Amino acid sequence: MSDWLQDEQVRATIPQVEASMLDAAASDQPGFEEIANWLIGAGGKRLRPILLLLTARSLTDKEGRKRAVQAAAAVEMIHVASLYHDDVMDRAELRRGAESVNRRWSSPIASFAGTFILARAINLLDSISPKASELAGKHCAALCLGQLREAENAYNADWTIEEHLEMLEGKTAELFVLAASLGAMLADVSDQDRDSLITYSKCLGLAFQLRDDVLDYIASSAELGKGSTSDLREGAYTMPVLLCLGQNGQAADELRARLRLADMQDADISRVVEIIRNSGAVEATEKLARDKSEAAVQVISGLEDHVLRDSLANLARLSVERRA
Repeated sequence: MSDWLQDEQVRATIPQVEASMLDAAASDQPGFEEIANWLIGAGGKRLRPILLLLTARSLTDKEGRKRAVQAAAAVEMIHVASLYHDDVMDRAELRRGAESVNRRWSSPIASFAGTFILARAINLLDSISPKASELAGKHCAALCLGQLREAENAYNADWTIEEHLEMLEGKTAELFVLAASLGAMLADVSDQDRDSLITYSKCLGLAFQLRDDVLDYIASSAELGKGSTSDLREGAYTMPVLLCLGQNGQAADELRARLRLADMQDADISRVVEIIRNSGAVEATEKLARDKSEAAVQVISGLEDHVLRDSLANLARLSVERRA
């Protein structure tokens, strides 16, 4: 964070966001606080709260900065809640380098904890303004529809690239858009700047997710802090899989045949990964991610605030250069 984030005030505010998250997720239920704080305390990139704080950086009064911190905390809590539910759906055992909540406790407990964190996040936003919680409801609904669309297309080897990108806009980009929208609302930016920030955040979210899909094939589980083949086992075909399937030739045919296996063994998974790595699909996904990143940079080139513009540009580039 120290190299790319030029706004010193935003950098100094991150600990306040962490504290606000822990405070909002507090509970009198014995033993439940540890569960609710399991992923909050595990750290993370905090890109969504940073995006919100950057878009709201023109706020200088104490009350305005407080609202921005609360909103940033709420957006990250929504993201954390989605991870709890993701891990239940994927039956994941690792998250951020530690046991997932569903692995350490149980899937029902993880589901309840995720819903609890989401509810507390909405409460926090409602304390800022009804408009803030209304925005969150809208974007959370879009996120859920994106996840639902992915679930409905499990094991669908004929999913088009365009359909997949539309799903990613809901599943991943919507929370980035929520962060930018809340920051723009709190700072009362111009309509033109707000539209630029929203378009930027959508491109950023897509670039971020596509880089995630690349990392499944070039990074280790230790670097990722989670299993790297869980999507394949659960039939959630990511961009490298779909791009490989869309090719003509023996590799695509073999991949399709392997994916049809009713019970994929470790050897089958290893072969699928090898096929995809050798097909050029990972590199093609990386290029698509970089294209989205550069589109994000271009759309904010007209922002007058050079610190905001440069930090956002750095964030977009970081999203496709990271190893975890």
